[in-house]
Amino acid sequence: MAQTNNLVPEARTLINQLRSRIRSYVFWEGLALVIVVLGALFWLSFALDWAYFRFSHLELPRWFRALVLISGIGLVTMGAFSWIGLRLLRGLRTKALALVLERRFPELDDRLVTAVEAAEGLSNTDSPVTAAMLQKTLTDVAEVTRRLDVRSVFDQRPLRRALMIAAGLIASILGLMVVDSAAMERWVAGYLSLQDGYWPRETELVIKVVVQPGDQLREFTDRHYRHPKGGDLALQIEVPPGKTLPNRIRLDSRMGRGMSQTWLTPTADGVFRHSFVGLIEDSRLWISGGDFSHSQPYWIEVVPPPEVTRVVLSSLYPPYTGLNRQTEQGVERTPSELKGGQISLPLETDFLLEIAANKPLQRARIEGDAGADRWEITISSDQSGTHSATILLKSQDGKPQLQHEIPLPPGSESFWSQGGTAFSLPFLLSAAGATRLPEQLRGAAETHQSLTLPITLPTDSLLRITLEDRDQIVSPAPTRFTINGIVDQPPVVETRLKGIGSSITRKARIPVAGTVIDDYGVASVKFEFKVDDGAEWQQRNLANPPEEGTRTFSLQRNEQEIYERFDVQPLDLSIKQRLTLTVAALDGCTVPSMGLPHSQANAGQTPDAPQPSFAHRATGLKFVLTIIPEEELLSMLYGRELNLRKRIEQIIAESKITLKELQTQHDLLKETPAARESADTDAATPPATTPPANSVPATTVPAATVQTSSTPTANRLSLSAVADRSLHGIRKNATETAGVESAFAEIREELVNNAADTPAMLERLDQKILAPLNNINTATFPQVDGALGLFRLALDKELNPRGDLENSIESTTTLIRQLESVLGEMAEMARFDAILEDLKKTIKSEMDLLEETKRKRKEKAIKALE
Repeated sequence: MAQTNNLVPEARTLINQLRSRIRSYVFWEGLALVIVVLGALFWLSFALDWAYFRFSHLELPRWFRALVLISGIGLVTMGAFSWIGLRLLRGLRTKALALVLERRFPELDDRLVTAVEAAEGLSNTDSPVTAAMLQKTLTDVAEVTRRLDVRSVFDQRPLRRALMIAAGLIASILGLMVVDSAAMERWVAGYLSLQDGYWPRETELVIKVVVQPGDQLREFTDRHYRHPKGGDLALQIEVPPGKTLPNRIRLDSRMGRGMSQTWLTPTADGVFRHSFVGLIEDSRLWISGGDFSHSQPYWIEVVPPPEVTRVVLSSLYPPYTGLNRQTEQGVERTPSELKGGQISLPLETDFLLEIAANKPLQRARIEGDAGADRWEITISSDQSGTHSATILLKSQDGKPQLQHEIPLPPGSESFWSQGGTAFSLPFLLSAAGATRLPEQLRGAAETHQSLTLPITLPTDSLLRITLEDRDQIVSPAPTRFTINGIVDQPPVVETRLKGIGSSITRKARIPVAGTVIDDYGVASVKFEFKVDDGAEWQQRNLANPPEEGTRTFSLQRNEQEIYERFDVQPLDLSIKQRLTLTVAALDGCTVPSMGLPHSQANAGQTPDAPQPSFAHRATGLKFVLTIIPEEELLSMLYGRELNLRKRIEQIIAESKITLKELQTQHDLLKETPAARESADTDAATPPATTPPANSVPATTVPAATVQTSSTPTANRLSLSAVADRSLHGIRKNATETAGVESAFAEIREELVNNAADTPAMLERLDQKILAPLNNINTATFPQVDGALGLFRLALDKELNPRGDLENSIESTTTLIRQLESVLGEMAEMARFDAILEDLKKTIKSEMDLLEETKRKRKEKAIKALE
């Protein structure tokens, strides 16, 4: 029969106590071991950090401290898991615990195990005897367990040892916290917070960079600093107040693959200074001194400095210049890029100064002078898009006087371009800018009104532009250039009289030729004249006035008459009156003059002439002409003609001398033996017959190719000298004759322009003098020159010069004959002119006699009244 076997309460209580005590033992022992590991890690890391700092004056690298922290956390976690977690989670079977008790307490005599097995149903209780025996065993177990002490099962020495070590470690750490709390804080900062520089030092060094202008101090950002390429790196190493100043420090630097070490001593002000000249590559710096050092280097990154890459002036020129570009939308600005150190613009040009840089900027400064003052424009921007522009007026010694904000130009959202690599400002180039700009700024400041744009810029301004990029790197040197103002110049008037002299008749029509040039275009050109010295200047329009904006204007009536005419007859002048004639021109300038005398600007303008108020006026030469009778003019021209006749006579005389020399040399050449043999050969040679067509002529030697080797050397030298003198003389006479022809042409023009000509007179001049002289100059003289040249060439080649010499004689004879013919016509005119001159003298003597008679009668009448 089956029975329910339950463990007796006494045995169950004993086993439960054992189980509870085992778990408590495991927990406290594991906890003590974990504390031991923690304490050991603390002191080990503490000692390592202390030793490392003592030897190197450096904190342990952060990565190493982070590794120690992670390793410690791992060890503690693994120890807690293995020594506490796993052991506590392990199941304790009742039978196993009973065996532990049986082994520790022999008096149980396996009865506790039997009781446990019976309770678990492992014993066979079907037999009454077995059941009785089991009941007896249970009763004995209950009796024995009441007297047993479970604590004696455990060996307390390992637990006490672990607890003692753990307590000792905890006590030591707590003692450290009490005795040297700074050391504990240092350990916490170094290993738990992973801070840099957690060791307290007596010495501390702070490295800064000295930047220009103004020796500004700039600190490193996270041990990083950007430096302009090629610039000098000036370092200043300071010791904060309260720290010990070392006697010297060491500066280690690595540039590229090289490493250098420099020892620095403090200056009188207690700082250390060092400069790297012309830094062109990235560098890393370490400084150490006293008990200060650092492991992470200061990094100097070399970057290109900000610089101006392009300067463009987009201009709206004054309208009168005609330089603006016209489009369907209207007038457009004309861009002009700066090439070199200066650029020129017309005065009163409105332009946008556009500056482009090689990198994004955060600030730009433009400086210039305005008379006795200086001005400075600062434009700022940041990455958020905030921008501002101010202009500061300063004295020449740099003292600020006033500052004013510059408003945005109409239609603009920013002074800066997209990306911050360029900016622009509006200016107006003005001759009076040196005074207008300070007045403009002071007026805006006094009235508290916005500054009027564009900003007035003095002419010939030297601008200095300094840039600062977003890394606070400033341009090594300012970019300098000059904007010159082009002053509008008065027109240039070049005139001359054509075919007329300083004495004219009352019916003269004065031809005036020349050009008028203006830099931006002529507005008007007129004749200006006055009669005698005290008269007022008067104006007369040209027959063909200039079109508006013409830059080069030629005085001409039409394509045939390349001159303008001034008609004297409408003035109805009297004999001996003087007429002063000039050509006056005005340009279209609409801006104030600068640097011009007042007499050249706005002088001589008539009230009824609609002229620009700032137009420049210029005049050509002033021709003073005297009114004379027609007979006197003819007499003057006769005198000039006499001089020309003497020049022709001189030319004829010199040509005859040349002809005589040539004939003399020709006669001497006939007397030489070679010449006689050549003459005999020529006489014996039968006349040459005309060869048939397409036949090859027989080889003959022309007369001109006969060698003159038998001619005496002295005779040959004489021929060469005559040839040279003849060529020189003929060419000189050709030039003289061309001058005579030109002088006669001027006489003809003067006769026509003074209305003193007659058809017969013009016909004789044209047909009997000018035409023959032109034929002589264009045909005869070149023919003589060519014949003499062949004569000289034959002598140079040692050929027989006889034929060329004879041609030269013949050409010279023709020249003399033609010149004598012209001279004869001039003599015929001279006789007519002489008669005219005699008539003029007779008339003059009669007039003088009449005047003398009047004077005598006046004297007698006065005496009679007395």
